[in-house]
Amino acid sequence: MDTDSLSGELVSNEVNKLLPDEGTVPEEELNAGDVDLTDSNETAESITFSGIPEVPTYSEERTGFVYPREYRILSLNFQRAISSGEESIGEEVFNITGKISGFNMEDACDVYNYVNRQWNYRYDKNAEFFFGASQTIDSGYSGDCDDYSIVMSAILENMGFNTRVVTAYNESYGHAYPELYIGDNRETAYTILDYIEKRYPYAENVWYSERVLEDGQTTQYWLNFDWSGSNGYRHPGGEYFRGGCVIYYPNGLIEF
Repeated sequence: MDTDSLSGELVSNEVNKLLPDEGTVPEEELNAGDVDLTDSNETAESITFSGIPEVPTYSEERTGFVYPREYRILSLNFQRAISSGEESIGEEVFNITGKISGFNMEDACDVYNYVNRQWNYRYDKNAEFFFGASQTIDSGYSGDCDDYSIVMSAILENMGFNTRVVTAYNESYGHAYPELYIGDNRETAYTILDYIEKRYPYAENVWYSERVLEDGQTTQYWLNFDWSGSNGYRHPGGEYFRGGCVIYYPNGLIEF
């Protein structure tokens, strides 16, 4: 999945236990109910990070730049849905992790496991309307890929992580999925990727994307947090949906 953006370059990558293998291109959207989620390897060596990677700043964002109306509306809808019901989202974070602070990558994976175990895929004909994250949780974690991206982003952002929502389209259909920011330091990012690989031993590959900023010196790393996976099991860093992408950030930045 390669696409040029307004302010950087988005490149998808994978960490493979053996040799790089791009795998097959999905023929249809993966429904949450199509695959099982086994317990992750809780006996894997624990990696505790001193802090969550700081929310990136976007110095290259164009002042006064006006995006096309359809993208502005979608961006605002994502922002509103993700930020709604913060108190109930905080309660859900505690329900999942048993913590109110000091979150790390282990907690992010616990959230991934929990949400995917609970998720019930429901097709939504009204693609322009998004339920708030708390509404979707209260309804029993039912919804489509937009709702999933919103819920996952809302929970993670409540914990202090940073996410972005990617919409992707191919000749047949569209999809939406969240990505988790894992920093702009290659060593730190690869430590996180190594933890994912150890915690989910059935993961054939761990997919992430790189965003190179205009300065040419800074590379941001984003971990795929979609409900995709490998070997029939979902895991963070599953294979990306292939298609043309539009990326929505929490601060309103949109990249094409």
